[in-house]
Amino acid sequence: MDEDITYLKKYIERNLNKREVGHWEYIVRPEIRDVINVLSETDSERFSKEIFNWDEKTIYPLADEIIFGDNKYIDQDYLYCCIFLKINDKEKLRYLYENLFAAFNLINFEKISLEFFIQMKEKIKNLYNIEDEKENEDYFIKPLNDIINEKMKNI
Repeated sequence: MDEDITYLKKYIERNLNKREVGHWEYIVRPEIRDVINVLSETDSERFSKEIFNWDEKTIYPLADEIIFGDNKYIDQDYLYCCIFLKINDKEKLRYLYENLFAAFNLINFEKISLEFFIQMKEKIKNLYNIEDEKENEDYFIKPLNDIINEKMKNI
């Protein structure tokens, strides 16, 4: 229900500045996970769209709780990648990047638009200042290029 989504947003915002040892790990994160895990199918769909209206500081703490959550109605891996695309803070991006490849490899490439993959490629290139794609085709840029090229053929 909408109340759960609104509650979650306000709960995160209220706790953003709390820095006590263990507060986020033992109090806030479990509460976020619990709320996400019990969302119904309809609420999960709404949640998966609504969070992209939230600011970066509020959406960032959701990433781990989504990818490691247990809600069968949330496309966890795709949503994690979308959160990565929404974040601009380099430190936060580097943290999210640690799980990005695993999440990326589990998404259904066929259901996702070409634009998503282009944005992902640009975000990674900008994050790591990759100038020459041929010289720096790492384990992530090459699969992205392959998917983009394949999708371009189907246009």
